[in-house]
Amino acid sequence: MYVCLCAGATSQTVTDVVAGGASTCKQVAAACGAGGDCGRCRRTVRAIIEAHVASAQPQQCRQCSASLVCQLHAASRRGPALVH
Repeated sequence: MYVCLCAGATSQTVTDVVAGGASTCKQVAAACGAGGDCGRCRRTVRAIIEAHVASAQPQQCRQCSASLVCQLHAASRRGPALVH
Protein backbone atom coordinates (compact mmCIF):
# COMPACT_ATOMS: atom_id res chain seq x y z
CA MET A 1 0.00 0.00 0.00
CA TYR A 2 1.25 3.49 -0.80
CA VAL A 3 1.90 5.62 2.25
CA CYS A 4 3.20 8.67 0.41
CA LEU A 5 1.95 9.44 -3.09
CA CYS A 6 4.26 12.45 -3.42
CA ALA A 7 7.38 10.30 -3.04
CA GLY A 8 5.85 7.02 -4.21
CA ALA A 9 6.81 5.36 -0.91
CA THR A 10 5.01 2.20 0.14
CA SER A 11 4.36 0.95 3.66
CA GLN A 12 7.10 -1.64 3.12
CA THR A 13 9.57 1.08 2.16
CA VAL A 14 8.76 3.10 5.28
CA THR A 15 8.87 -0.03 7.45
CA ASP A 16 12.30 -0.92 6.08
CA VAL A 17 13.59 2.60 6.75
CA VAL A 18 12.25 2.49 10.32
CA ALA A 19 13.74 -0.97 10.87
CA GLY A 20 17.02 0.49 9.63
CA GLY A 21 17.04 3.01 12.45
CA ALA A 22 14.86 5.98 11.49
CA SER A 23 12.82 7.01 14.52
CA THR A 24 11.30 10.35 13.46
CA CYS A 25 9.29 11.61 10.50
CA LYS A 26 12.22 13.80 9.48
CA GLN A 27 14.57 10.81 9.40
CA VAL A 28 12.08 8.81 7.33
CA ALA A 29 11.66 11.75 4.93
CA ALA A 30 15.42 12.05 4.54
CA ALA A 31 15.76 8.33 3.81
CA CYS A 32 12.87 7.68 1.43
CA GLY A 33 10.98 10.95 0.95
CA ALA A 34 7.80 9.91 2.74
CA GLY A 35 6.43 12.88 4.68
CA GLY A 36 8.85 15.34 3.19
CA ASP A 37 6.54 17.10 0.75
CA CYS A 38 2.89 17.89 1.51
CA GLY A 39 2.81 16.10 4.90
CA ARG A 40 -0.51 14.31 4.52
CA CYS A 41 1.14 10.96 5.18
CA ARG A 42 2.98 11.95 8.37
CA ARG A 43 0.27 10.47 10.59
CA THR A 44 0.71 7.11 8.84
CA VAL A 45 4.49 7.38 9.03
CA ARG A 46 4.25 8.08 12.78
CA ALA A 47 1.94 5.07 13.18
CA ILE A 48 4.49 2.83 11.45
CA ILE A 49 7.23 4.19 13.73
CA GLU A 50 5.07 3.61 16.83
CA ALA A 51 4.20 0.07 15.71
CA HIS A 52 7.88 -0.70 15.27
CA VAL A 53 8.73 0.68 18.71
CA ALA A 54 5.86 -1.28 20.30
CA SER A 55 6.98 -4.52 18.68
CA ALA A 56 10.50 -3.98 20.02
CA GLN A 57 9.26 -3.66 23.61
CA PRO A 58 9.85 -6.73 25.79
CA GLN A 59 6.75 -8.65 26.77
CA GLN A 60 5.76 -8.99 30.38
CA CYS A 61 5.70 -12.34 32.12
CA ARG A 62 2.01 -13.11 32.58
CA GLN A 63 2.62 -15.14 35.70
CA CYS A 64 4.81 -12.85 37.78
CA SER A 65 4.37 -9.40 36.13
CA ALA A 66 8.11 -8.98 35.62
CA SER A 67 9.26 -6.72 32.82
CA LEU A 68 10.70 -9.63 30.82
CA VAL A 69 9.79 -13.28 30.49
CA CYS A 70 11.40 -14.84 33.52
CA GLN A 71 13.43 -18.04 33.58
CA LEU A 72 11.21 -19.55 36.25
CA HIS A 73 8.10 -19.40 34.09
CA ALA A 74 9.82 -19.78 30.69
CA ALA A 75 9.79 -23.56 31.03
CA SER A 76 6.03 -23.48 30.66
CA ARG A 77 6.33 -21.61 27.35
CA ARG A 78 7.94 -22.16 24.03
CA GLY A 79 10.70 -19.80 23.00
CA PRO A 80 13.83 -18.32 24.55
CA ALA A 81 13.98 -17.56 28.25
CA LEU A 82 15.02 -14.11 29.38
CA VAL A 83 16.09 -13.05 32.85
CA HIS A 84 14.17 -10.35 34.67
